Amino acid sequence: MAERLQKVLAAAGVASRREAEGWIRAGRVTVNDRPASLGQRVEEDDRIAVDGRRLRLERAAPKDLVLLYHRPPGEALTAEDAGAGDAIVDRLPPLRGRRWLPLSPLAPTDGGLELFTTDGGLRAAASRAAAAQLPIGWAVRVSGEPTEALIASLEARARAAEPSFTIAAVRAAGGEGRNRWYEFDTAGARGRDLRELLLAAGLDVSRILRTRVGPVTMDRELSRGRHRELGAEERRRLYEAVGLEAPSRAPPASAGSRSARPSRPSSRDRAGRGRSR
Repeated sequence: MAERLQKVLAAAGVASRREAEGWIRAGRVTVNDRPASLGQRVEEDDRIAVDGRRLRLERAAPKDLVLLYHRPPGEALTAEDAGAGDAIVDRLPPLRGRRWLPLSPLAPTDGGLELFTTDGGLRAAASRAAAAQLPIGWAVRVSGEPTEALIASLEARARAAEPSFTIAAVRAAGGEGRNRWYEFDTAGARGRDLRELLLAAGLDVSRILRTRVGPVTMDRELSRGRHRELGAEERRRLYEAVGLEAPSRAPPASAGSRSARPSRPSSRDRAGRGRSR
């Protein structure tokens, strides 16, 4: 399947898409020994070279990769949203022949656990499940000290909200000064639903972080802006949680592999050039 050249270069891991566009404009890229043009589409068997050095391109990524990403609050999801700044898609491992699809993405004001996949079927099923009863965990920071009665009233408030959702449990999780953290176990709740509920209850919400999506929980040691691929068992449980059977496959190479590089001349080529001088 033909793909745009700058996308192929980015997927090969040799440059970001913006860098690749600059290389093409500067005439540094050729396709089948001819100067490349911006937006040109290439096939898998085309010969692509940068500065005269041919690229070895990886095979297409598996169709059922799932990536866990720790999203900082305020970070844009796509390059279009980011403008001149960085976006999440710029931080994710490049893919050959596929693209990362977000599963129930967070609002830009929220942060925490984001899931990305190469499987469009998983994305659709996760979106339906998240809108229904897929368990979602949240960590919320509020100002002040809510009374026990107010916290206890939140479950009924959630059932009466529009759209309604479920709060299965609320736990105090510490804090400093006037800032207090609470952990919420919910179903069918988006971050903005929870925020609006708490604001309507008179609570000043300063931070909302997603900590769990179905069976997948955020790693405490995974710092902001970092990611990891789900293991086989995590992936299987996620597929089952949204009503799908996980595709079976051999363990893939790391999604973040950057082994594609301009190839070096072989010893035979170097010897041949030496004899021709």
